[in-house]
Amino acid sequence: MLGITRASRERGHRVTVFFNEESVKLLLDHSSLKGLDAEMLACVTACEYSGIKEDDLVESARITSLGEVISMMEEADRTLFLG
Repeated sequence: MLGITRASRERGHRVTVFFNEESVKLLLDHSSLKGLDAEMLACVTACEYSGIKEDDLVESARITSLGEVISMMEEADRTLFLG
């Protein structure tokens, strides 16, 4: 993820990473995201299920809905899914 994000930023793209399911737990630890130069969004449903609140997340992350992510995808020039 870091390599793809870095390469995309070098090409002038705005990068947003949406964390869902168990990956929202990565947003609790600053060291796991070191070097990720991207907007970071956490799935509200996954956070609620895991007991994670917005104040628990790393400073540059926020909780959002899948609806907002879909709206962002409609406006984006590229969308990439990793699974």
